Amino acid sequence: MATHAQRIMPRETEIKADMSYSVVAGQRTPSHEVPQSKPHRGRCGADRGRGSTATLHIATYNTRTLALQDDLDHLQEKLEDFKWNVIGLCETKRKGEGLMELSDGTWIYDAGKTEESPETKGMAFLVRKNFKDYIEGFCKHSDRVISCKVKLQEGSLQIIQVYAPTTDYDDEEAEKFYEDLENAIEKKCANTVIMGDFNAKIGVKDEDEENEWIGPFGIGTRNERGEKLIDFCTANRLFVTNSFFKKPRPRYWTWESPGGDYKNQIDFILTTDKTTIQNTEIITKVDIGSDHRMVRSRMTINKKLTRLKRIKKKKPLKINTRQLEKVAPSFQIKLKNKFDILRNEKPSIEVMNETIRKCAAEVVEKPNETTKEQKRRRQTNRGTRTKKKRTKKERQ
Repeated sequence: MATHAQRIMPRETEIKADMSYSVVAGQRTPSHEVPQSKPHRGRCGADRGRGSTATLHIATYNTRTLALQDDLDHLQEKLEDFKWNVIGLCETKRKGEGLMELSDGTWIYDAGKTEESPETKGMAFLVRKNFKDYIEGFCKHSDRVISCKVKLQEGSLQIIQVYAPTTDYDDEEAEKFYEDLENAIEKKCANTVIMGDFNAKIGVKDEDEENEWIGPFGIGTRNERGEKLIDFCTANRLFVTNSFFKKPRPRYWTWESPGGDYKNQIDFILTTDKTTIQNTEIITKVDIGSDHRMVRSRMTINKKLTRLKRIKKKKPLKINTRQLEKVAPSFQIKLKNKFDILRNEKPSIEVMNETIRKCAAEVVEKPNETTKEQKRRRQTNRGTRTKKKRTKKERQ
């Protein structure tokens, strides 16, 4: 395999209105659109011709280092006979920030060490050659959070790669990480996947634990950082996909200590839509000497269902404000009770807004079923009379 990598030069294009997605190839300033060729018309797993589903393979890997070209070449060799579309990397220890095309056509977006960020451990995205035309852009949110957007038939998929602080860092650093991560999430995307090294142990879910965001499978005991991760998932409605698929016990751990005395599960893939994830698994064949193992999810996106969800999402909830004024005391009591429950969860603005809307809908009287039936009968009779008139005219 050739060892050279070509730095892509930015094209002369218009700067995007959304300055948050910095996709300049080889530069660190204003955003330009990603250089793209003619679309592949569904020749990769992202879009199977005219079918209604699209299959993606998304993975995350803490490489510990990709500083040398030999390290990158080694990883490329391991990925040759392996199903993947996008891979998020952390602890790359690479220098510079920008987009580069490797010898096999793969894109690597680096968010490495720079003069402005000399202490960063380095993060990156790999995008397979036949998947490049589906990428809308990349963004560096902080030294520990980067993201890319994938164009779907309806909307976009946001993929966020993270590298959380270890326990060597104080709680203030951990709080900043989760604050940066929450700010990176785009609510308008059809689906969001967050993956990476969270340096947190969520352990096995207790039998009496009522939490829909984590499943029953895993290993180990939950630690304080694991509690913080679960709180974040609950507040942002994120499912920990690793915990929903039963595997043999040796197929759960993602990190081992020097000498192999301890093995923990600290690398996770989270999603806002659990129904799209068909499997999340540990990949052992991709091994370049790291103390972490790769985690991969297989996503199947129903394009028709995604479109229906977006249409349904756009429909406003109609509330009779006059009726709401009449039941204002009941509405205020119900709202207070709901927010008392949410107080410890630190809900997002979207969650609070939805809570208010639902409370209003519950206290306002619903239309009488008899009234609905009468309206339907009137419409039917009106249609029947119109049809009879047309038939009479045709006979004349």
